[in-house]
Amino acid sequence: MSRREPVPEEGMPRWVKGFLVVGALLLVVVVVAVLTGHGPGRHLGSGSVSGVVRSERG
Repeated sequence: MSRREPVPEEGMPRWVKGFLVVGALLLVVVVVAVLTGHGPGRHLGSGSVSGVVRSERG
């Protein structure tokens, strides 16, 4: 009997491709959310934000 040597797979492993697909889908969702006005800027409000709020005690 002749034994065949295993052929090494070429290219990226399957788990790397899975991470790339999930990352690309997540990027598409974020871009669509920002372009439609549902991004993180939606929660900032329209007024100016002051840096520090101090309370004075007498």
